[in-house]
Parts: sequence; structure tokens; C-alpha cells
Amino acid sequence: MSLKEEKRAMDHPAYDDALRRATNRAAVGCESVVCFDGKAIFVTTQGACPEYATVICVAQRWDDQTVQLRFAGARSEWVKL
Repeated sequence: MSLKEEKRAMDHPAYDDALRRATNRAAVGCESVVCFDGKAIFVTTQGACPEYATVICVAQRWDDQTVQLRFAGARSEWVKL
């Protein structure tokens, strides 16, 4: 994960939608990765980010009511379900 790429990804119009989709997938037990290739932002399964893209965020279910979004720089956000 790269802080520089994360800042570029935040400007993408679908950034919030990608985080929301990753959170929803993690909520049902499917760990997800938000990837950014410089033009497109997309959500894949854990470990499936293509070589040409950068991992922006990893979404994991923490407990029955919480999803953890892990970003570069040891930063996390917690989403209550």
C-alpha cells in the first residue's frame, strides 16, 4: 500500500463507492481489496489485486458488528454495521 497512490485514488469519483462495496463484502465474510491502477478503482478478493495496480485498502470483518478498513501507514478505519 502506498500513501501517494492512496491520495491519488481519493480523487477518483468512485473512491467512496469502492470503499462501501469492500465494506459490504467484508460484512458477509469476504475479505476484499480496493485496488487502483492510476485510472480505475475496483474491488477484488483478498490477494487478487493485479500486478499493475496498487492496493489502497484491505477490508476485513472484525466482529459481528464491525469491519476494519486497513490503509497504508498503519492507519485503520472502523465501520459499524
